[in-house]
Amino acid sequence: MNKTVKKIISGILGLLFLILVVCGIVVATYVFSTPSKDGESRQLIMGDWVDEKDHVKFVFSEDGDFTMYDTKDGDKELVKGYFKIKEDDHAIKILVTSHTDDINLGLKLKFFCTISYSDLKYPTAKEVEQKLKHDNATCKFLFQDADAKVFKCERIGEKANFYGKEISGK
Repeated sequence: MNKTVKKIISGILGLLFLILVVCGIVVATYVFSTPSKDGESRQLIMGDWVDEKDHVKFVFSEDGDFTMYDTKDGDKELVKGYFKIKEDDHAIKILVTSHTDDINLGLKLKFFCTISYSDLKYPTAKEVEQKLKHDNATCKFLFQDADAKVFKCERIGEKANFYGKEISGK
């Protein structure tokens, strides 16, 4: 083979290796950095959130898993991945592992999207401590860089963990 061809091939392989290493570092940093399980927002965001009007359910597990379902005809999985909460920005960073084309996520680098949250309302510590009747927690979720769709969700499920105590819904 010609020396020029060898240099071109080795240059292309070197560049490909460098790109793979950088992408690997970015993804590994996100995946392997243990999300903080502390913080008021993380504790309050975890659980199942449903927007009855738009037929959407968000599930934030204690293990850092995130799943989004279309509830119109059963629970059709729309998005699956892992989440981290940035409390200062009121944002939830999602590492998307699989998704359907039914929803515009505004994906960055084909792996990441951001959900903003606002109006997070939940029972007070007094209501929980004294076992008073209270409303379920509510929150607004907004996918950034997508269709700017706002989902007004209510937290559902048999039990919710607020302030270190397990309580029933309403």
